[in-house]
This record gives sequence, C-alpha cells and structure tokens, in this order.
Amino acid sequence: METEKDYFYKIAKEISTIFGKIFAARPYIAIVDAAGTIHYIDKHLADQHSEFIQNFVKDNFNLLKVGEYSLPMGGINLAFFKISSKAVITIFTAKGFTGQLLAFKTRMYEWSDKIDEKIGPLVSPSTLSTEGPKPGETIKPSIVKKEKPFKRIPIIKRKLTGKEKFSIEVASILQFCDGKHSIEDIRNETKYSIITVKEVLKEYQKKDWIKFKKIIQ
Repeated sequence: METEKDYFYKIAKEISTIFGKIFAARPYIAIVDAAGTIHYIDKHLADQHSEFIQNFVKDNFNLLKVGEYSLPMGGINLAFFKISSKAVITIFTAKGFTGQLLAFKTRMYEWSDKIDEKIGPLVSPSTLSTEGPKPGETIKPSIVKKEKPFKRIPIIKRKLTGKEKFSIEVASILQFCDGKHSIEDIRNETKYSIITVKEVLKEYQKKDWIKFKKIIQ
C-alpha cells in the first residue's frame, strides 16, 4: 500500500523532472499545507530552509490568494506558490535566475487536486475546543476601545531620474508610491501579491527611499 510519503514524493518528482528541463538548475520541491505542515520536502531543501518554509507558510498563507506567489528571500531562489486553499508548493534552485521559477505558474494547478485530496480536511482555529467559564463563575464584561481603521500610504522620498536599475517588479511598485495609493491599492494595480508588495516597500524603506503616512479611513 502506498504511503503518504511515497504519494507526495511522486508528485514532487514529477514537478522536478518537468521543470528541471526548463530551469538552468535542478529544482528542489516542498509540499506544505495551510497550517505549515510539510508533507514532503527534498533533503537538500530541508537542510537549508525547512524551518523558514514552515514559519513563512504559517504566517502568510492567508495573505496570499490562490494563484499568487511570493519570493521572500532576496538573492535566494526560493519561491512559494499557493496552488489551492489548502496547500503551497515551494520550489528552490541553488543557481540560476530567480525569475525562472515563475515558469511554474503556467502549470501550478496541475497537481492541486491530487495534493488537496491527500491532505484532507484541515482543522481551522475556530474548530478547536476552548476552555469556557466554570459552573457558577461569572465573567465581567470588559469595554474594548475600538480603534479607527487607517491606511498606510507609501511616499517615495527621492526624485526618480529614469536611470535607476530597478527590476520590473520593483519599478512597478515604486511608481505608485505617490502619496495617493495605499498598499492594497498598489497590490490591485500591479497584480502582485500583498506579501510581495510589502516586501519591496519594506526593503526600500530600509534604504530610505520611501516613507509612510497613515490616513484614517
């Protein structure tokens, strides 16, 4: 009888074989569910990034829409593709251009049904049991001060000359840092994931290229 490990290994092997012919280097695969549980990971990838992969998926799964991807580690060819409401496929290559990994987007849904079926139902936090008050206990009502919602608006601090050597991704995002577009607006305009937008903005905030202002909604 085929084990779960063997089942996911076959899927990972198939992906690796197909895209190994496309990429300039061998791809290493991880299959992770929404809770951050790794159902399969190639050893080379596990040795270097397993903890990061688990934490990233747990923290960011719900921020990605199905069909979106994230490249969270600058200079490292590690990409996360949300293939369904249950799972992420992570692809890593040790060399080559990061952009080559995006070729996976064209076929990312081919394995989603097989993976979802094997993962089965996921336990959401709302279904977990919680300890309620003991018999006879009363709970004092607490007053919660509701904060007014606000938007963060990025503003570019430098005048662009057109000679800057930005990637297409960075250039697309920075052009909307005009003091009018919120982070969500930039996501909608560029079609990049909210994680990608935030990562670029964070990077260029550290470089002192942009600042943020808050606007109450």
